[in-house]
Amino acid sequence: MRLAAAALALGLVALPVAAQDEPLAVPAAALRVFLDCHGPCDFDYLRREITYVNWARDRQDADLHLLLTTQSTGGGGQQYTLKFIGLRGFDRTDDELVFASRQSDSVDEIRALIARRIGLGLARYLARGPLAGRLRLSFTPPEEGQSPLGQPEHDPWNLWVFRVSANGEYSSESQQSSARIAGSFRARRITEQWKLSAEVEGNRSTSRFTLDSGEVVHSKRSEYVGSLLVVRSLGEHWSLGLNTGARRSSRDNYDLEARFAPGLEFDVFPYKESSRRQFVFVYEIALIHARYAEETIFSKLRETRVGQALTAAVEAVQPWGTVEARLNGSSYLDRWSQNRVNLQAGMGIRVVRGLDLSLHAYYSRIRDQLSLAKAGASDDEVLLQLKQLKTSYSAGVFVGLNYTFGSKFNNVVNPRFDSALFDF
Repeated sequence: MRLAAAALALGLVALPVAAQDEPLAVPAAALRVFLDCHGPCDFDYLRREITYVNWARDRQDADLHLLLTTQSTGGGGQQYTLKFIGLRGFDRTDDELVFASRQSDSVDEIRALIARRIGLGLARYLARGPLAGRLRLSFTPPEEGQSPLGQPEHDPWNLWVFRVSANGEYSSESQQSSARIAGSFRARRITEQWKLSAEVEGNRSTSRFTLDSGEVVHSKRSEYVGSLLVVRSLGEHWSLGLNTGARRSSRDNYDLEARFAPGLEFDVFPYKESSRRQFVFVYEIALIHARYAEETIFSKLRETRVGQALTAAVEAVQPWGTVEARLNGSSYLDRWSQNRVNLQAGMGIRVVRGLDLSLHAYYSRIRDQLSLAKAGASDDEVLLQLKQLKTSYSAGVFVGLNYTFGSKFNNVVNPRFDSALFDF
């Protein structure tokens, strides 16, 4: 066990190959690495710390494709999966490292952790390259009072993690001003068998506008939400959950909306592969009670209904790019015509060398706006978005192409004038 713990603390260190300000002095025959990061990567930092490889700008020029993906952990940190995909001379020589950061880790600690683990993973590939004779491994012993893995042996919080946040803002001009305050509290406890998450949040905003006629218009919006999620693992593919919550929203005409929704989830792939791919189906049935601030278009001030929802979602992070899609349908059991269908999809694909395609789209078919106020909305309320408006659909699309060409190397870091003030 101690040997294994020591191995986790090893870090790869390069004897000077080139001056830090001349990274292109790395021999051209050095290992070429393409970084494909789907998480908080500080690429400038990595290029400064790992100077014993050539960072390739395009996957097709690389000897090694480094794919990094992340997932949230129960302790509020992040779990990182580093996939080393061999190319060219390293074809079919793949590897994988999994590690985690803590919620309390600073940005500097996280980027240092990522750099160390990348260095460790590169060791087996560098050992077969021209710089092998100029590399060595170093070991930092664990501090006194810590376990070999560097984690406290006793957890006084029993895996519970709490977060409290509060914020406010104020802006003013000659003819308008606005103020907003918000706060939230979250408690989570996550193990392999159970997931418990409770959250309370609220926000309130006010605005003032002076029109050309001299009339002063005031607006107020507020929303308060509380939720509780309890999930029980039923193996590698199944989970049983309970999702409950309540909210109050001035825009959506709710004095109170409360939900009690048990559900069942099935993942086609094992949950342990969720950082790379997921294909999930979720079915929920919900008891919903609503009290409205104003009488609705259905002449209701309060009602209790039973609804259901079915969701199918797919997500994949692969060397060729990323893809994600979610299809959700919901309806009320006593009136199936009151329903909603949501479709969201996005992808990023490497088409050819240097050419990337980005596509994101969403569409909602809406037939369940039960909370719409019978009195409608005034012109001021429409312009200030103080009330929800009737609609039969909501849609949007984004398409982007990026083409990069030029030098195949990507080693130089130069941050000068990154903080320039003027933006034309």
